[in-house]
Amino acid sequence: MTGGPLTEALSGVEPPIPPEAREQLAHLFRMLRAWRGAGIVGFRSAEDLAIHYFREALLLGRLLPEHGPFLDIGSGGGTPALPLAIARGGQWLLLEPRQVSAAFLEMATDKLGLSSRVRVIRQRLKEFLSSETGRAEVRRVSAVTMRAVKLQRGEWAMLAAGTSAGVPVIWPTSRAARKRAALESGVFDEEFIPADRGIVWVGRRGKQSP
Repeated sequence: MTGGPLTEALSGVEPPIPPEAREQLAHLFRMLRAWRGAGIVGFRSAEDLAIHYFREALLLGRLLPEHGPFLDIGSGGGTPALPLAIARGGQWLLLEPRQVSAAFLEMATDKLGLSSRVRVIRQRLKEFLSSETGRAEVRRVSAVTMRAVKLQRGEWAMLAAGTSAGVPVIWPTSRAARKRAALESGVFDEEFIPADRGIVWVGRRGKQSP
C-alpha cells in the first residue's frame, strides 16, 4: 500500500499496523469504493472514508481487551469491526439485519480471508438476545462495539443483562446522541472519552443492572 488517502489516514496509528494488515485494509478500502453506489457507507469522498471508516475505528483499538471474542452491533458497512478485526485480530460476531449490508459483510470477510474468525449474523440485537444461543454468545464476549446505531430502551437493558461484569460497550458518538438515547439511569456505569468528532462512550454493566 503506497500513497493515497488511506496511507495518510493510517499514519501515526499505534501500535503500528503490520504490512500484511495494511494490504488487507487497502483491499477493504477498494471494495468499499466499488460498492459506494449500494449505500453501504455514506462517506462522500475517499478522504472521508479513510479517516472516518478506517482511522477512527483503529483508534478504538486501545480500548479493546487483549483477547476476544468481540461483538459488533449494527455493523452496517463494517466499521469499526472490520478494520479492528484486520489490525487487532480476534474472533468477531457482526450483527447486521439489513440484507444488502449483511451480503457485503459476508463477501468482504470471505475475500479478506477472515471467515474463520469473523461471523456475520443477520439479526437485530433484540432478536439475537431473545434466543438462548444469542445470550450464550454475548456472555462470552470481552467487549462490544457499535456505531451509528439507535438501540431501543429494552435493548439497552437486555445488553446490560447479557454481558459479564466489566465488559466494555464502546460507542463513538456525540453527547447530544447520548442524551437522546433511550438508556435508563443505572443500566450502565458510564465513561466519556474525548474524541476528534464528539466522544467515545464506554459503558459497563451498572450496579443496578440485573
